[in-house]
Amino acid sequence: MRYFFLSAFFVMTLSIIVWVAVNTNGMNEQQTNRECNNTNETISKSHQEYLLQYGWHIKSKCSTSKEVVDYYPELIMTLQSGGLNLEPYNQKGKEAKITTYTLKEEQQNGDKLSATIYEIDGKLVGGYGALENWEPGVFSLGEKVQLIEQGIMSDNP
Repeated sequence: MRYFFLSAFFVMTLSIIVWVAVNTNGMNEQQTNRECNNTNETISKSHQEYLLQYGWHIKSKCSTSKEVVDYYPELIMTLQSGGLNLEPYNQKGKEAKITTYTLKEEQQNGDKLSATIYEIDGKLVGGYGALENWEPGVFSLGEKVQLIEQGIMSDNP
């Protein structure tokens, strides 16, 4: 009988944890969608020009944050695969201003594309693109033609 109550308690606790995790994730997604669809935010002219040189067009600003560049080697390698080299700044106490934009371009299946730009010491040091619902989904901003050729995205913004 004691094992029955212990098992029931465990199942109830686990159910509550799963429910909280699912509902919290849903709220975060709603908040992210609301933030990314905010077209009233000012968009940096230097960011627009940076993305335009690769043929990308900004739809809206999603977020801006600051963090110290103190990344694990795996994250540095993933960002490098996306064309962003933070190795010279890593673990040197440098703070990065990180801005993410939703792009006007979309994937063939309708999923979104985003671009993230890093600034360190007031200088734009680079950025990378991300494909919604892909793992890891990171791509170099200079790979627009390849994404079109591979049928991942269409040619029109």
